[in-house]
Amino acid sequence: MIKEMPHSKSFSMTNTSWTLAVPLFFTALPTTVNANTLSDLFRKDLEQSFATSVLLNDTDVFTFGINNFDPNKVFSLDNEDIGSNDSVSRRQNITSLSLPYTFELPSYIEDNHQEVTLRLSALRIENDVEYAAANKNDFQKESVVSGYVEFANVSQLDEYWSFSSAIGNHISYYRNDYEYRASLLKPIQDQLDGVYLNTDAWAYIIEPKIKLMYEDKNDWGKYKLSTSWHYFNGIGWGEANNGNVGHPEGWYIANEAKVFYDLVRWDKNITSMYSSIRRIDIGGDTVASMGTTSYYEGSVGWLLNPNLFNEWVDNVGIGFTINYGSSLKGGSLVIFFNQD
Repeated sequence: MIKEMPHSKSFSMTNTSWTLAVPLFFTALPTTVNANTLSDLFRKDLEQSFATSVLLNDTDVFTFGINNFDPNKVFSLDNEDIGSNDSVSRRQNITSLSLPYTFELPSYIEDNHQEVTLRLSALRIENDVEYAAANKNDFQKESVVSGYVEFANVSQLDEYWSFSSAIGNHISYYRNDYEYRASLLKPIQDQLDGVYLNTDAWAYIIEPKIKLMYEDKNDWGKYKLSTSWHYFNGIGWGEANNGNVGHPEGWYIANEAKVFYDLVRWDKNITSMYSSIRRIDIGGDTVASMGTTSYYEGSVGWLLNPNLFNEWVDNVGIGFTINYGSSLKGGSLVIFFNQD
């Protein structure tokens, strides 16, 4: 569920003598379990999938790139927390798309305004499912498509400090597509399809959040410091797990420092170097998926303000980002868009 399956797990179905290996992403099944217990575990897995999509769809706390690499190999390092073959492979199996748009509402109070953010996003993972007793692999594709609407109030406290409070609303659709290429699961395919495999579910998630930001502009550029606090809770429904989809819940705190160093200016065009470091603390249903309670991301890039389509594009650029400490640790080549 929007995550790569590092290992296959086993369970036994009632009314059958089969012991099966079925992928439950980032869910630890300690022993062989019955169908009732499996339903509870699958509900928890669905909750984790929807919760993790909230985190990964927020480009302010996690960055996907167009090409992934292990920083240990590129920079001749030896640090398991910064990347590994498994984590880079896991990142490569994930396809992410996020299309946000924010517009400001008319302001009637000095130093105070409202913003509306719209976002369409999608996460997909494709994964081969290996069985020790079979010479073929099954294939699984899991997707979460989300629509997001946010209303925020932004107050400029003084020349440097601003504070915003917001309510976000997620509508997410989960789809599981599974191909039975090996013969192991085919005898009970009818019991699995529509419940655990080849099924779908929905979730509505509400996300209140607050953000405090400091910005200082100088002749050489500017820097920003910010902290934001997010909590989300939702309800799920649908065909999957006979409707027992659960209530995704979690929270995360993002602390970030950004620096924009202007290199060249001509007319209204600015070429600048961009760097950022952020620490993300997480809790709730996102912890199992990310494999940690906190992680770091650092980014370095080159930005260009082309002075074209300014209503839509503030800047574009290229660089790389490195994730440290999560199950998706590693580096990515990144196309930057509207960094602020």
